[in-house]
Amino acid sequence: MNITYDGDRLIFHEISHFSLSQCLCCGQAFRWKPQGNGFYSVVMGYAVYAEQNGQDLTLIGVPESASADFIRYFDLERDYGAIQASYINDPFLTEGICYANGLRVLRQPYFETLISFIISANNNVGRISRIIDTICVNYGEPLDGGFDFPSPETLAALSSDELKTCGAGYRADYIIQTAKKICDGFDLNAVAKMPYEKAREELTGLPGVGLKVADCVALYGMGFLQAFPLDVWMRRVICGVYHYGGKNNNALLDFVQTTFGEHAGIAQQYLFHYARHHKEAVCAR
Repeated sequence: MNITYDGDRLIFHEISHFSLSQCLCCGQAFRWKPQGNGFYSVVMGYAVYAEQNGQDLTLIGVPESASADFIRYFDLERDYGAIQASYINDPFLTEGICYANGLRVLRQPYFETLISFIISANNNVGRISRIIDTICVNYGEPLDGGFDFPSPETLAALSSDELKTCGAGYRADYIIQTAKKICDGFDLNAVAKMPYEKAREELTGLPGVGLKVADCVALYGMGFLQAFPLDVWMRRVICGVYHYGGKNNNALLDFVQTTFGEHAGIAQQYLFHYARHHKEAVCAR
């Protein structure tokens, strides 16, 4: 992968196994919006327009000094071709890989990911996006071209009623309480350096964070590729396609590790995206 910088354009060249649209439209990020031939969002304090042309990814609005941050954000240095090849003997997962060959797991800011997935509980992608956008417009730092995600201090100072006017509903109290925990010293950076099982345990100690939300934060924010978020469709895949019959969380973790190995979270993303768009393929098994 070569990188060039031209004016306000940061261009990553020759990226294989990468699709911008697949990465941004698969339920792991909520602030990217289609615009022109690409997508627009506020990411890590930058108002960014992203566009893909062949194997080139262009980011407009990003300084050259932030190139390493966006390589990490899009997980561009990982060899997804090798990961996909490692699953060649898994027919169903191979179908998922063929369907979304350019899907990658993003590495998003920890706090934004945490709050976003608290909001995601019992919700749909469109509504999640609207709630997050409203919170950012009302309480985020204004930027040239958008609004940054609010800080823990800002969210901790809000009332439940203020967040409920943004559409957060019963999740408003969870958001405020979790933000207060962060302000009081709960260190997400420290959690990201823990072993996965310990990090997961720490995250589930936060208000509004169950196992699924903890796994989403661990995978889509902290880069724990062992994390395997389970929703209704993923449970159907695991039980119906892979015949999982365990009764507790430890059994599930063992099953996932044995079946999908060290890149289980990436496998999960292929399976989740494929299952959502091919319900008949899941139900037929």
